[in-house]
Amino acid sequence: MFTHFDAVAKPKAKEKPKIREHAIEKPPSIQTPQTLCVKIFPPFAEFIDFGGASKHTITNCSSCRIVFKIKCSDNAVFKVSPVHAFLDQAASTELQILRKEGPPKQDKLIIVLKEAKKSDKDAKLSFESDLTTVKHVIPLLTRIVEEF
Repeated sequence: MFTHFDAVAKPKAKEKPKIREHAIEKPPSIQTPQTLCVKIFPPFAEFIDFGGASKHTITNCSSCRIVFKIKCSDNAVFKVSPVHAFLDQAASTELQILRKEGPPKQDKLIIVLKEAKKSDKDAKLSFESDLTTVKHVIPLLTRIVEEF
């Protein structure tokens, strides 16, 4: 007595194609610039027209040591500290922004980053060479406070 399953021919197992292994030469390694990345918290600064201060944390989330410098759209009204600094991998530093009294306008800070060499000792001098830089912008917002 045959059952339905006994009468059905079993399909042959497919043979796996044979893959020839060739010696593949790897191209010479090419040095690519590291991805430079920082996290800035809070991502903007808010002031009143009478002036004030704002503190921010800059964290290096790159896989290398970086150097940064801070540029400002109005150095007469805003003061920042530090202006130049190194940040090791996964390190953080505090950025302080001070605003003097003045009329509100659209201002911004620009954080310029670049990979730092191990031999670099002076953050300010590190920017004199011609290496690729990355820029981040921090908006500086100013509100008008009305006196009653």
